[in-house]
Amino acid sequence: MCWNEGCREPLSRRTLLAGVVTTAASVTEAAAQQPTIPPPTRVLDDPAIQHGKVRFLHNGAESIDGYLARPKAAGTYPAVLVVAGNKISEEYIPNTCAALAVAGFVGLAPNIFHPLPESARTNEEYDRYLSKHTESDRLDDVQLGLSYLRGQPFVRPGGMGIVGFCMGGRMALLFATRSREIDAVVAFHPAPTEKSELSRLTVPVVVHHGTDDHSVAAESSQKLLGNLRAQKTPVDLFLYEGADHGFLAYTRKFYRPEDAKLAWKRTTDFLQRHLK
Repeated sequence: MCWNEGCREPLSRRTLLAGVVTTAASVTEAAAQQPTIPPPTRVLDDPAIQHGKVRFLHNGAESIDGYLARPKAAGTYPAVLVVAGNKISEEYIPNTCAALAVAGFVGLAPNIFHPLPESARTNEEYDRYLSKHTESDRLDDVQLGLSYLRGQPFVRPGGMGIVGFCMGGRMALLFATRSREIDAVVAFHPAPTEKSELSRLTVPVVVHHGTDDHSVAAESSQKLLGNLRAQKTPVDLFLYEGADHGFLAYTRKFYRPEDAKLAWKRTTDFLQRHLK
């Protein structure tokens, strides 16, 4: 099961966990090599938005944290959940929330990896986390984020959107299948799903995938496209020629600025059509 941004398909669980550690190192190296000029898709310093960490109450006690961004201007805005494929501390996840705010949404990334300490690097630490916090638990974390958003005075009543990356893309699809409160789904290079898992998915879906993705093959999304169309789910698949996994993330070595800008415009146009 593919659950992090750096995994390759298909993989054994042990091989996958080894890949997580390698990915963490490569992300650090890539970040260190970033130019001093901010990437064109970085919007965290936009003066029209505000953003930062939040915590959710669950059964009367603080449960998990998340990252929220919203427009500064008074008013109410449609909300979009962001489901990461790894720790939300990697800057492109807060930036995704910020980019949603720039587009006129409230963006929230629930920390579905909250039991995993920031210091975790070894296979054993990741293995211990996975054994105690299942996919079902992580979907519950997403629901906590949705419930938190429902209680905020700046969130507009009505349907929400959900955006996910890799394993988070798979979870976005699964969550939209189970929740009546999601009106639109965007999945970036989602981890594979089975046809039976999405048989009740009816809301519009957009999928983005690079043709040279070495972590989750583009054929996986093409199969997803066929499955969803066969059951009459509205869906579009956008393929990015030559792009590898994580092409939207400027913190990663496979970042492609032009593809990232195009994919994000398609994403926000889609969300505006279905949420505003």
